[in-house]
Amino acid sequence: MPSSRALAVGAVAVAFLATSAPAPPFESTVHHRPRASRAEREPERCAVPGRAVPPIAARLAGGPRTYEAGAAPRAWRLELRNATGTECRSLHPVAVFADRAHALRPAQVRLDFYDAAAARWRPVRFERSDAAESVGAFEGLPGPPGPPGQGGPVFTGFTVPAHGTVQVPVRLGFAPGAPEGPVTASVTAVQRHGGDGDWAGDSDSYTFRVRDGGRPALARTGTVRHVFALCCAVCALLSAGGALVLSARRERP
Repeated sequence: MPSSRALAVGAVAVAFLATSAPAPPFESTVHHRPRASRAEREPERCAVPGRAVPPIAARLAGGPRTYEAGAAPRAWRLELRNATGTECRSLHPVAVFADRAHALRPAQVRLDFYDAAAARWRPVRFERSDAAESVGAFEGLPGPPGPPGQGGPVFTGFTVPAHGTVQVPVRLGFAPGAPEGPVTASVTAVQRHGGDGDWAGDSDSYTFRVRDGGRPALARTGTVRHVFALCCAVCALLSAGGALVLSARRERP
């Protein structure tokens, strides 16, 4: 069963998906076609009410332990594994970033995911939650155009086959001025149904550290202390060496 935090994240995701819901298809007034049934328009629900095990197991893998604010994005991947015997369609993962000081702002997070069907990267738009987290859904925001003939601009979510796994490449970076410190990332899987959505599973947590990319490495406290101590030792050796040289000269006949 989803936790209270998962339900809160799911509510934010539903709001995202509702604002980005695709417009209904145009219907000609001359050539009328029968409307598709609700079952044909919407995917079969993956989540079964009352089932203890979620249908989708998500995992974050391959991410670095440190990011420099203002630097180029770093790559990792999101794995979506279907634990059921039924294909699960229209999955829109929701990424959540939380820092200990609650100082990280949504505008400072740069996250893109790769849409293999359209052969293009798509950006994720973030908003701030009531818990001071940066929350963003993998939705249909337009990204850089892909090669001609390789998919359209509409993102309809990921499809994970029965007992299958889909790997989603992602790129993560942070804007200049992003606060330093530890950040924890997690992902909630949401299955879209029109302007609504069902919780389908949660990922593990991925903890890393954001560092000020404009600050030189020697500016860190531990390094400064080490260099200062080393300089003092060198100065002491040079002073002792100078004293020995003077003493030798005085003793020379």
